[in-house]
Amino acid sequence: MDKDKLTPKEEALLAEARREAAARKQAPTPAPAAQQAQPQAAPRPAPTAAERLAQLMEDERAETQKRKEKMRRRGLMISGGIAAVFALWLLSALRKRR
Repeated sequence: MDKDKLTPKEEALLAEARREAAARKQAPTPAPAAQQAQPQAAPRPAPTAAERLAQLMEDERAETQKRKEKMRRRGLMISGGIAAVFALWLLSALRKRR
């Protein structure tokens, strides 16, 4: 796929995947003994590919739902505007005949 054709969201996802791949290649640096003695919260395990895919799908569904609601609102506003213009035209046409 041509890089120019990627959406900003796709570019961000690609950059994140590249960062993850680079982080996996680098070996984790050992922590100093003073830091190891302090109790730390267990780090969250990295999400699996299936979890990331599920999250992406959920985000896309939410985005699509928002887009549909916006289109529905615009459709109602446009239809209402056309009906209002027609009603005004009809009233003006009927007044001219009297």
